[in-house]
Amino acid sequence: MSNEMHVDHRLAPRWAAQSTVSVFRHDTKEYIGLLVDCSESGIMLSSYEQIAPGTELDLDLVDVPANINTRRTGTCHAKVVWCDKLTPSLFANGCQISAADDMLNTMFHCYADQHKSSNG
Repeated sequence: MSNEMHVDHRLAPRWAAQSTVSVFRHDTKEYIGLLVDCSESGIMLSSYEQIAPGTELDLDLVDVPANINTRRTGTCHAKVVWCDKLTPSLFANGCQISAADDMLNTMFHCYADQHKSSNG
């Protein structure tokens, strides 16, 4: 991480998925990285390449939940707000979400419910 202390400006609580959620560019299907956590208004994703703050992306988030024999794909528009170098080859990217589709909202609500049930 950078030497500067990162101040958390999140307006909503974050949840981590209980399964791997892969993130792709919507138009090219190019793999970007993995979802680290999410809220109703934002996501943090890990990537092998730095994504400059201000970059706007149309994303597909794909998961394969436990006990379900199919994958789910949710889409959204996101704007990168910050990027921190975690290791020489791994970056954390904080993104603000707009225009999430119904499936992505469903996925995020499942992650929130899983978080609540595992924490209490």
